[in-house]
Amino acid sequence: MMNFILKNIEAFPTASFSESELVRVSKTDFNFLTKQKCLDRMKYDYMKEPYYSSALGDNGNERRIKKVGSRFCAYSVESADSAPIEVTEADLRRYQLSFPALFAKIRQVNKIEGKFQEIPEGYFYIGYKLYDSFRVGFVFVPKIGDGKLIKFVGLKDICKDDKVLVVFTPFTKIEDILLSWGLSKCKIVTVPLATALDFKTFKLSIDDLTKEFMPEGGATALTKKQAKDYKDFDYKCYDKIHIPGTAPMKRSNDLEVNGHKIKMPDGAFKLFIELGVELKKGKGGWLKKVVEAGKYQIFDRVRSPLQGSLLGKDAKKFIENNASKDYRISTHPDFITFDKKNLLKHASASVQALAKGLPRGKR
Repeated sequence: MMNFILKNIEAFPTASFSESELVRVSKTDFNFLTKQKCLDRMKYDYMKEPYYSSALGDNGNERRIKKVGSRFCAYSVESADSAPIEVTEADLRRYQLSFPALFAKIRQVNKIEGKFQEIPEGYFYIGYKLYDSFRVGFVFVPKIGDGKLIKFVGLKDICKDDKVLVVFTPFTKIEDILLSWGLSKCKIVTVPLATALDFKTFKLSIDDLTKEFMPEGGATALTKKQAKDYKDFDYKCYDKIHIPGTAPMKRSNDLEVNGHKIKMPDGAFKLFIELGVELKKGKGGWLKKVVEAGKYQIFDRVRSPLQGSLLGKDAKKFIENNASKDYRISTHPDFITFDKKNLLKHASASVQALAKGLPRGKR
């Protein structure tokens, strides 16, 4: 149904549809979209306003509705000799796609921030997502027809804060090679909403759409608060660590670093947990560690197992130290998750004691 609606919107951005024709396409989809408030019931006075329906085979000819007894009949305005056609109440109930409601769902599911608003040329700015140190913006262009190529490049002058711009068209893919090349140089990608969106879940395939513009190794999506924390506390990395609290082998502890499973020995693991507890306090994560001269290798023992699985491949950047000999895990606290229940049962009493300082649950 959404393909049907978007294809019509591409030709007529204000296109409306009768309930009967939408139900013919898919009653299930119609019920779902009306429940999600993505279809707006229009105010339509069929006794005063003209009636059009492609379902009648009129090819857009104007008709007028008259009620004859308990029936509704559509009379042709253009030909008095044309026989009236009976219509149902479902033919007279008309709907339009609600852009605000549809994009509210999309924004919520995909954690898109910023303000949804209409911008010049009748386009819609959906919002943005933060990735590491840059923004990806999203725009919807309802109409791309009239046989002319739209000057999408000008959108970058409007969306100045967005390094990458994803421009959704309703249904048709832009296949002009020179235009596509020019847009790519400006870090603009165009894609039909009909193919990019799962209309059952409202989930966008954002990573697939923007991967050509992402740095090697990918980029991490941030919330507005996380982006502020990076600015306030100057975290250097975007790595994600999960601490399951399991130790299947003696003196060997499990860790998941950016999805890679690794092992860390007990001594280094205890220090890593200590740094993790401090980071989870949300105050920058710096931990004062008094280390005797010549015995800094304990930090190398923490860094060494992590090295090959880190995004930047720089363990000294991830386990950071400053001029005051303070140390920290230099990624956002939200990116360190753990199983506290398992850690509280760890074989090391020191790890158990440290785990008590972690928040509850698995996070």
